[in-house]
Amino acid sequence: MATVYACLRPFARVMLRSGVTYKSFAEIAKTAFVHEALLERDAKGRVTNASRVAVRTGLSRKEVRRVSEMTLVKYGPKSGAADHAGPLARVLHSWHFDQRFVGPDGSPLDLCFEGESPNFTELVKAVAGDVPPGAVRAELLRAAAVQELENGLLRPTKRYYIPGDFDEKAITVLSSMLFPFISGVDHNSNPARKSAGFIQRIAYAKLNPENREAFRTWSRAEATRFIESIDDWLTAREVVVNESADDPISGVGVFYYEGPEAADLQRPEQNLEQ
Repeated sequence: MATVYACLRPFARVMLRSGVTYKSFAEIAKTAFVHEALLERDAKGRVTNASRVAVRTGLSRKEVRRVSEMTLVKYGPKSGAADHAGPLARVLHSWHFDQRFVGPDGSPLDLCFEGESPNFTELVKAVAGDVPPGAVRAELLRAAAVQELENGLLRPTKRYYIPGDFDEKAITVLSSMLFPFISGVDHNSNPARKSAGFIQRIAYAKLNPENREAFRTWSRAEATRFIESIDDWLTAREVVVNESADDPISGVGVFYYEGPEAADLQRPEQNLEQ
């Protein structure tokens, strides 16, 4: 589990920057576990039942049924569901729609932090439970979702919470690089696979600052040259007529990394203040 922890540390950073709360991530992770367990078959080729999924995932049968029924609704390709699970998102949503915090024209009121009612502290306590109002204010200000006026009142500038350092490229990379990489690991570690293993190689070493800078430059040029040759080969043979949605894609990914080894992050008590 130490290795899983180390791999989740950078992933958690991406999730936090993207406004994904732990509660939302945990629900998504639970759904993924249940969905994959449901796809398994027993030794006789029979579909896995809820009892076996419960044993495999550690969830109750009731929870397995609930999650399996919600999977396509929440995470299907056409669901379009918005996530308002986080306290920051709930605060902004209520600030725009709760009649206690909007004016006669339906616009959100400018609120003082505390004092005269209605105020920001009341808003937070109404929808975010025991989350400290000061922390909510600080994060909304950091995300430029709220501005503090000269008179000290708080005014929302966004209806939906998007972190101030949100980078859409990170989400794109999760889909286009992390997903196929992890899928390749799954394929290679599957003893029941029907085809040869996929190539997954990495080369690394500790370098002094001068060589590290030189390696960044050299590796970028070499990797670009390599991936362009792969792209040329694929483009010349790509099937674009009568293609089936069930046909798999084929490709090779290249990435650069510079930072600690996973083993350096496998001792939580020594890294929490980094």
